[in-house]
Amino acid sequence: MDEQTLISKLKTGPVVPVINPVSVKACLDATDALVAGGAIAIEITLRSDIAPKALEACRKAHPDIVIGAGSVMDVERYDQAESLGADFTIAPGRCFDVEERAKGRSIVHVPGIVTPSEIIQARLDGFHLLKFYPSEAMGGAKTLKDYGHIFPDIMVMPSGGISFENLPGYAAIPIVLSVGGSWMYAQNGRYREASDMTETMRQSLDAMLQA
Repeated sequence: MDEQTLISKLKTGPVVPVINPVSVKACLDATDALVAGGAIAIEITLRSDIAPKALEACRKAHPDIVIGAGSVMDVERYDQAESLGADFTIAPGRCFDVEERAKGRSIVHVPGIVTPSEIIQARLDGFHLLKFYPSEAMGGAKTLKDYGHIFPDIMVMPSGGISFENLPGYAAIPIVLSVGGSWMYAQNGRYREASDMTETMRQSLDAMLQA
């Protein structure tokens, strides 16, 4: 999936659950419930041995949704994500080997940034779709509002500490393409019931789209 296609899809569903799988079944069950609530994109972090199997299972069960591979910080993980059918990869920072690898390949890579200097360099390197992480710790919507005045040609996918309560602040910022997090499927470190996941996902999408 190229960058413009990813942007077009995320505009219609600007809330992206970020799942760090505890098991293949738990990840698949959560994805089922979130898709029932309107999720059109899921990010699965490749931080564990079971994560690739979880991503593969979700890809087979939901061929029509956008699936991102998160925490992709080396070329091996990028190649793995591509082979498993991910639509995009995303990192918490700049990973230059991965960015070079992704040029001309079938799935887009989204680099992570925090500072203005990182944004400037990413733009010079040809990247305009960026991850802002950890968002809340780095000023959240307030910081991104300022960045929007300086860098109106970028789009950001913030995550890190975002909750249902602060969604309207992000939705009001033109450069925010989507927001990511775990609040829609987990609470106090534990997975919600499936029906609760579905409803929270639906409410989160409404909060972003209506704002």
